[in-house]
Amino acid sequence: MTKTAIIFFALPTLAFAAEVPGKSGPVNLDTHIQPVLKQFCFDCHNPEKKKGDVDLTAIAANPKLEENREAWEKIAELISTREMPPEKKPQPKDAERDLVLHFIEGRLTSLDCKLEKNPGKVTIRRLNKAEYGNTIRDLLGVNFSAEDFPNDEVGYGFDNIGDVLSLSPLLMEKFLAAADDIVKKAIVVDAVGKPFAKRLRGDAFTSATDWVKPLDNHVLGLYREGDATAELKVPTKGEYIFKVKAYAELAGPDAPKLALRVDGKELGVFEVRNEGTSGVIYESRTALEPGTRKVAVAFLNNYKDQTNADPKRRGDRNVFVDSVEISGPAGSAPKLPESHQRLITRLPKPGQEKEVATEILKKFAARAYRRPVDDAEVARLVGFVELAQKNGGSFIEGIQVAVQATLCSPHFLFRWELDPAAMKVGDIRDLGDYEVASRLSYFLWSTMPDDELFRLAANGELRKNGNLEKQAARMVQDWRARDFVTNFAGQWLQIRNIWDTQVDPDAFPKFRDELKGMMREETELFFQAIMKEDRPLTDLLDADFTFLNEKLAKFYGIDGVKGDKFQRVTLPPNSPRGGVLTQASVLLSTSTPTRTSPVIRGKWILEQILGTPPPPPPPDVPPLQEQRAVNQTASLRQRLEQHRNHSECMGCHNKMDPLGFALENFDATGAWRDMDGKFQIDASGELSNGTKFSGARDLKKVLKGNKNFVRGLARKVMTYALGRGLEYADKCAVDAAVEQVEKNGGKFSSLITAIVTSDPFLRRKADIAQK
Repeated sequence: MTKTAIIFFALPTLAFAAEVPGKSGPVNLDTHIQPVLKQFCFDCHNPEKKKGDVDLTAIAANPKLEENREAWEKIAELISTREMPPEKKPQPKDAERDLVLHFIEGRLTSLDCKLEKNPGKVTIRRLNKAEYGNTIRDLLGVNFSAEDFPNDEVGYGFDNIGDVLSLSPLLMEKFLAAADDIVKKAIVVDAVGKPFAKRLRGDAFTSATDWVKPLDNHVLGLYREGDATAELKVPTKGEYIFKVKAYAELAGPDAPKLALRVDGKELGVFEVRNEGTSGVIYESRTALEPGTRKVAVAFLNNYKDQTNADPKRRGDRNVFVDSVEISGPAGSAPKLPESHQRLITRLPKPGQEKEVATEILKKFAARAYRRPVDDAEVARLVGFVELAQKNGGSFIEGIQVAVQATLCSPHFLFRWELDPAAMKVGDIRDLGDYEVASRLSYFLWSTMPDDELFRLAANGELRKNGNLEKQAARMVQDWRARDFVTNFAGQWLQIRNIWDTQVDPDAFPKFRDELKGMMREETELFFQAIMKEDRPLTDLLDADFTFLNEKLAKFYGIDGVKGDKFQRVTLPPNSPRGGVLTQASVLLSTSTPTRTSPVIRGKWILEQILGTPPPPPPPDVPPLQEQRAVNQTASLRQRLEQHRNHSECMGCHNKMDPLGFALENFDATGAWRDMDGKFQIDASGELSNGTKFSGARDLKKVLKGNKNFVRGLARKVMTYALGRGLEYADKCAVDAAVEQVEKNGGKFSSLITAIVTSDPFLRRKADIAQK
């Protein structure tokens, strides 16, 4: 968006400005605009001086503004940013600045709307963190959190703006690692059961006797008659082979005898004749049923004689078990996850690998790229399968590699809108159904299109017979629309990162951080109710209900709410709550850690609620002092007078501060109060047009009656839906959306429908030459 476009979309509303002296009837160039320019501009910008090589007298004399569009846009920019007139020259009043800006905006944009509608151009958009995780979920059925990815950049208030969603080397590394992790979860390489194999070390056996015990080298020592047992989980019915590795210390006339038993049944008795620690294998077989079995080894013939006259008969007979290895039949194939079954629809017979790989990957790539794929694209992916098999891998391993490559492709990571080769820069075209399906799904769900959207796109029916409107209505009611609440409303209201807000524990010792999550939940559930119940947009500002659990209700001083679960609560008729302005998530997010800030809250209302942000503050204005000594001698309202006493600050603060003061009964954490320290709260205010109000309830009435609320919200939603900043020509679509909302009783659905059927949403201008 150009700087001047931002100015036009952020113009302060005349309802909040002083009346224009002498204004009667429509504003026109001769009667209203030229006198202002003559008084403040013509001295420097005339045929003789032409400062900046600009003769403003000639420009202002031409009623056809479109012939000097660039000049008028520059005039608007310089007046709005207060670069002109120069600081030491006489300055126009705010109302006079507003008058000129509104005149220029109205004339230029009305001309734009009469010409061919320009849908603007959208920069190719990378999937942001939320979109990436959701798309992986819906594409493969794998839950993946992208929280350790670098934070997405924010533009125009949102993190889905194509112009700022760059791809850094670090993020590319994250994408590569994520793809590897995801395919391992999604696809089971060993999809066929393996033969059973288990090794029980000697020290895995336990005994109730002291003379049968494990040694330091993990070997089981049996020094007298006795046994030791270990558990074995048998997965499937079949024949199992037991291999006992053992050695002995020989003594007496007989060899040590070692018995092997399973569930008390003796499988064999082995004479262990070898000495040393290398051990010999003694084998036995038996049929077993599935289940947990008790395997035992037992020493049967202990011998000890240290006094025998025959030295050969002296000694201590012992036996040692190094391990017992069990092998058996292959078990049943492991349970395949849904992701595997969804992707691997069939396995190839010998010689069919390329055919089946093509079938699988063509379907997968089309969903991953969110459009039909051509044969060359599929062939490249099949090449990964062939390469994996050539290097000794299985067919499944080859599919795994191909899927990983797909997840690293720009066609997956970016939301492409490929223009035909014949298009030139500046040409305008209708988007195809697949492109519209993606715009729609990422707008309302922050994820890829579902099967129904793909079906309509494949049949060329998405934009026919009112299907687009029907799909938008369906999608708003779907559970995935919760992401629109989280990602749009969370950023519009600036509460998504509420956990990052700080509260001074000394100033608010009773506040607990756990309340932050509850505050955000209240606002999200409230916004969701407005959306799904298709209530008027103005209910966002004032409603007789909210959503609370017991802890948040107690914080608000509302009785009758029990339990941790959030529930819909009807507010008392005299409640100061109701609407997002008085929800703690917003009040906390627009405060400082130690106190409220009428300036921040007022600025937030102008920017987020009315869409009319004030210009940036002039340089070298000292910050408001917050020392406790000052707090004790003057109220916050009195201290703010120091800003309004600055001539450079007065205009903006006269618009911001009264709005913020109306919320002063809510402290920095959003709790109700009647006093600020020792000072009585004064929540009264007066707008520059003379409108007076006192407290939050009056303020909400004023804002509900201001048409800029719906217009500002429409601009915010359209910015989020398009993934770009708005331009001049977008004002035509915004105007149409506002008109449609008004015709339909201000309903939420009217705004969504107006946006998804608008030219900027359904068309695009080519901005890159095709090759």
